[in-house]
Amino acid sequence: MNIVSSRMKVVKHEKISLVKCRIQKIASSLVILALVMFSNPLFAQPQYKITEVVTDFNGYWKSGYGAINPVKPDNSHNLLSFLYKGTRYSTGVNDASLSAHGETFVPGDYRALPVSSLTGSITSNTKIGLGEKFDGVTNGKSNPSPLNSIPYYLTDGIKGLNIGTCIANLPASSMSFAISNIDLAAINDNIPDMVITQTADPSGVDFDRYEFTDINGNRIGNYVDIILSNIPSVGTWVADFYEASVNPMTLAAGFTKTERGLRLWTGDFGVFGINASNIANIAYFKITLSGNSDVAFVAYNNKAFNVDMFLPTTLTTFSGKLVSDGIQLNWETVSESNSDKFVIEKSIDGSAFSAIGTIPAAGQSNTRRQYNFMDPVSNSRSYYRIRMVDADGKWKYSTVITVNTPASQNIKVSAYPNPSASYTYIVHPQVSGNTTLRIYNAQGIVLSQVKMTGTKTLLDLTQMAKGNYHVAFEGPDGNATVTVQKQ
Repeated sequence: MNIVSSRMKVVKHEKISLVKCRIQKIASSLVILALVMFSNPLFAQPQYKITEVVTDFNGYWKSGYGAINPVKPDNSHNLLSFLYKGTRYSTGVNDASLSAHGETFVPGDYRALPVSSLTGSITSNTKIGLGEKFDGVTNGKSNPSPLNSIPYYLTDGIKGLNIGTCIANLPASSMSFAISNIDLAAINDNIPDMVITQTADPSGVDFDRYEFTDINGNRIGNYVDIILSNIPSVGTWVADFYEASVNPMTLAAGFTKTERGLRLWTGDFGVFGINASNIANIAYFKITLSGNSDVAFVAYNNKAFNVDMFLPTTLTTFSGKLVSDGIQLNWETVSESNSDKFVIEKSIDGSAFSAIGTIPAAGQSNTRRQYNFMDPVSNSRSYYRIRMVDADGKWKYSTVITVNTPASQNIKVSAYPNPSASYTYIVHPQVSGNTTLRIYNAQGIVLSQVKMTGTKTLLDLTQMAKGNYHVAFEGPDGNATVTVQKQ
């Protein structure tokens, strides 16, 4: 009995020791987690939340935490203002509209960071979210599919502030933006300097890291790790989430006409540990993406600092013409600095582009230089653009041009009334199914798509700025374009 009793006591002691060990490990883990979270207060606490937004959806749309607007935007719309700690800040998109609706606000000038490329790999988890009516088709996929371009949807809209498009599960990568003219007075002035968006299902674990660095990539001040799951939604939008890993994009069941919340974070320079002693060392703003963030845009206060948005290569002309040997493309630069190459890209539908050739750039030039490239004739209208790449890997696109070939020159498309201040009809050949018109601005960027009907389609111009727009018809027998003027 004594031996059994002794053994039982040993076993009991071992169990108690094991439980204590596990408790100590759990406690240690909680302490470590707490240190990680609260060493950076932005990681866990929602005091930097934006509580209300105003956009130009249907002219004027206001929604906020505790007063969610029952109307759910389902197309592109631009951020006009946001409410932070009881003060409304305008973005500068349309201050007149805010005033007309009786809003009191601090005038601002916010712009999307100019994303031109990403280093991360696009996976089947990466989606391009578009307002459900963006593609012109209700509860379904358009034909052709919308443009597949992650950088475009992170910078589209007025000042890049379209909150009706996004990238869901933005690929894990890092981006650096050259900045200059930083205003010392902007530190701790209680005016937000950064605005970060989350427009789908936020992760409760993964975070994106934001920080300033010097010219060598060394951190200035402190980094900020941001999780937006603990920030309340200010509204709900309705979106289609297209598959970005294939081109043309597809739209799977379960990702059509789905509702998602809108969350926004904002902060001042001081949040990043920037002060008078280190502000002069700042050269870049760096973002490290986790791979699970859902971003419409990341905006900055242009009154507080400037972002270098342009490559040092100036392209003055870009044209194409049909010749006996094919389609000849011609372009000219007036200056080049640190330029590396020109990548010529082609599309037959204006959406899916692929590289067809590369021409070396001059590197350094202060005089006019002419370039040309020959492409074999296709059997339909061809779309071209040039990707201008510098020696550092930065790049930007030229405008998109179109060249007619004989197979597409017999297609006739017209518009009436034209010019127009409100609506115009696009007259085109008979169509059926989910065929859409594409509307381009003067820079060759797709602004929207409209589902075609019969032999004429009504085009709403009321939300467009004054100017010229190119409406592209793409049919089975050829393509055509008509220019519409909004008065």
